[in-house]
Amino acid sequence: MAKKQKRQPQHTHAGKAEATDTKSGLNVKDILGEDALSKLKQLEKDMKAESERKAQEAAEQKRREQEERERNKSFGELLEEYGKKGGGKFS
Repeated sequence: MAKKQKRQPQHTHAGKAEATDTKSGLNVKDILGEDALSKLKQLEKDMKAESERKAQEAAEQKRREQEERERNKSFGELLEEYGKKGGGKFS
């Protein structure tokens, strides 16, 4: 019978590179440089501002659509809605 071989976990070169980077004390600022890091930070701020703006626009659009639906309700829909609230004397 053949013996089962134990497999050793394979180490990648990326793991060794990360270990040497952390040992040498390098960080992103040292690797990229001050100018590139400031550009990345500015890009991140711009992206956050853009996503916030899009979220605001989506909320505003939703609000406008709701107002439009309210404005376009038929008399029957308004009467039915009023009756559901229990405010009418005919309910």
